[in-house]
Formats: sequence, C-alpha cells, structure tokens
Amino acid sequence: MTSTAVVNQKGGVGKTELTTNIGGALAELGRRVLLVDLDPSGYLTDGLKVTPSDGFSLAEALTSSRRARVEPVRHSTTEQGGVLDVLPNTAAMLTVARELDKLRGREQRLTRVLAPLAGDYDDVLIDCPPTLDVVTDNALAWAERVLIPVQAEDTTLKALQLLLAQIAAVDEFLRDERLVLHGMVVSMLRRPASVYARSVLDDLAKLAAQADLPILGTVPLSVVVSEARRHGRTVVDYAPNSHHATVYRALAKTFPEIR
Repeated sequence: MTSTAVVNQKGGVGKTELTTNIGGALAELGRRVLLVDLDPSGYLTDGLKVTPSDGFSLAEALTSSRRARVEPVRHSTTEQGGVLDVLPNTAAMLTVARELDKLRGREQRLTRVLAPLAGDYDDVLIDCPPTLDVVTDNALAWAERVLIPVQAEDTTLKALQLLLAQIAAVDEFLRDERLVLHGMVVSMLRRPASVYARSVLDDLAKLAAQADLPILGTVPLSVVVSEARRHGRTVVDYAPNSHHATVYRALAKTFPEIR
C-alpha cells in the first residue's frame, strides 16, 4: 500500500481536485483507492456526492477515547477492477483541531484510525486542510509521501518554504523515517502562460531542484474539472478523452508500483 498526503497550507491551489482525480486515475488502472477527506470544508466529500455512513464519523474516530473502525463509503468501481472509496467528512471536523489539542498522542490519532483499513487498499490519498495545524501534522505523521499542488503565483513560493519547514519538523519529531517528497503539481495554470506566470514557474523550478522536489506535471485551468465535480465524478470517468484525463493518468503513473 502507498499512502500520500496531498498538502499545501495555501488554500485555492487545487488540492481537492488533485486528490480526487489522481484517485480516479489510479482506480481506472485497477487499483483499490481510498480518499480521506481531512479538510474541514468537506469539498472532496461534497464534490464526489458522498453521503457519510451512520457509523462512527472520521471526526469522532479522531477524538474518541475508544478505538472504533470507521467505514469508508463506496463511490465507484471501474471495468479494470479498481475501487474508489471515500472516508467522508462531516460538520464535526470543524472542531477537531481544537479537540485534538487537548488529547495525548494528538499527532498519531489518524494513524490509529487508518491502520485497520490499510490492508484493504493499494493507495490511500489524504486531502489535507489548508493549514499547518495538528490535523495536517496527523496526515504527515502517517503518510509515506507528500504531493504538493502549487500555483504560478508569488504567494506559492512563500507557502512552499513554510510547508517544507513543517515537513522537516515532522520528520524530526514525529517520524522514524523521513517523508518522501513525491513532487509538486502546478494547478489551474492559465494558457497561454503570462510572463508573470512563467517567471514564477522558473523560480519554482529552482526551488524544486534545491529541495529535491520534482515538478511532476501541470494541470491547465479548464471547465472540465468543474463539470466533473458538479456531476460527482472524476475527470477520467466524466471526460475520458480530455487533455485533463491524460494529465491525471500521467500523474497516477508516477506513483510507486504503477510505473
């Protein structure tokens, strides 16, 4: 099993879309995929039109003193035998960070929740909150690797530097093995790229080389991503012959055991 935290504390960088659509591309390849909606906004849950089950919610499992198995919700299956499941969000996630701050072992709570599910899946992708808080630390403490969506904006460069510092701190204090920096994906890039955007991309490339954090691909701005979300589907399912479907398939093939 591979476990990936899709993370950037800067909001609006396409994090949820990247998690959802790489998950769909992996399922299309026949993989058993679990998407974990750890963002209190619940955009992934809403975008895939998933209804939480009546059992223990993710928020309850993270903060409860009892060990309880959370039940993922089946979103879809593919002709290749793949599965796309979701561990959905509820409104209770809005207070989880505050509740976790009161608990012992607060950074290991997600590990306790996901460990019993790990054997059921080939890939687990976590849609992290747009904050560097204890909830994000839980994802970074459990996952094997990080995937970072970015935009061609100056604010991305500052946010990326802060995120890399946070990852270094998690590596030092919360993990036995260092997180793998899987790479960056440039999201929502307008075509043709402006002079400003190209300048930022040049700076991102320099930072990527310094941090050993490759740029894996670019997702252009397009209505097809929003259309797929409106229908509760992934791009590879909704528009299989689109350029964006090709991009997400290529990104899925950068994952271990897929190459």
